[in-house]
Amino acid sequence: MDLFNEVRRRKALVAAALLFALGVGLIGQTVLERLTSQETRPASGEGAAEFISEPFADDIVDQDISDRTATPTKVAFIVAYVSGAVRAPDVYRLPVGARVKDLVLAAGGLSDDADIERINLAAPIADGQHVRVPWIGDGTAVAESTPDESRAGADSGGLLDLNRATAAELDALPGIGKVLAGRIVEWREQEGPFQSVDDLGKVEGIGPALLAKLAPLVTVAP
Repeated sequence: MDLFNEVRRRKALVAAALLFALGVGLIGQTVLERLTSQETRPASGEGAAEFISEPFADDIVDQDISDRTATPTKVAFIVAYVSGAVRAPDVYRLPVGARVKDLVLAAGGLSDDADIERINLAAPIADGQHVRVPWIGDGTAVAESTPDESRAGADSGGLLDLNRATAAELDALPGIGKVLAGRIVEWREQEGPFQSVDDLGKVEGIGPALLAKLAPLVTVAP
C-alpha cells in the first residue's frame, strides 16, 4: 500500500513539473515574440521617410524653393534733365515715381551755392521734364519748369530749347560757362532765333568738338 502511494506521489510530481515547464516555455515564447516585434518595427521617423516617396519629397523641395523665389518685375523708367546749381548737370534716367531729390542726387548733389530754399525736393518728376536748380542770388531762375515748359520739354524729348533757355540754364550745360552762355544769348538777340542746333557753331568759342558734345542735350523747338 505504501508502495502504491509512493508511485502516485511521484507521478503527481512529474506531472506538476511538466506543467511548470510548459508554462515557463509559453511565457518565454510570448516575451520573445514581443521583443522580436519591437526590434523589427520601424521607427516613427523611418516610417515617415518610407511613407513619403522620393518624387513626392522632391515636389515638396521644389515647391519650397519656388515659394521663396521672387518673380522679377520690370521697372519702368523716365528721363529727365537737371541743370543749374548741381554738380553734374545732365540728362538722367530714373524710375517712375522719382522725385526732384532723386534727380539731384543722380546729378551728384547740390552745388555749394545752390539756393535750396527755392526748390521743392519732394516734387514728382515727369518724363521729359527739365528741372532747374537755382543759385543763391539768381533772382530770375526757377526751381522747376512750368507746366507749359514741361510739355514743351516732353515734345522735344526733355532737351534744352536754345531759343527759350536763359543764360543760367545755358551755363549749366557741360562745357558752357557764364561767358559762352552770355554769347549764346547775345547771338540769339542779334541774329534772331536759332534755326538748327548746328547754328551754335556760329557762336564765338563753340568749336566742332563742343558742338558735338552739346548736340544731344539741346534742341530748337519749332
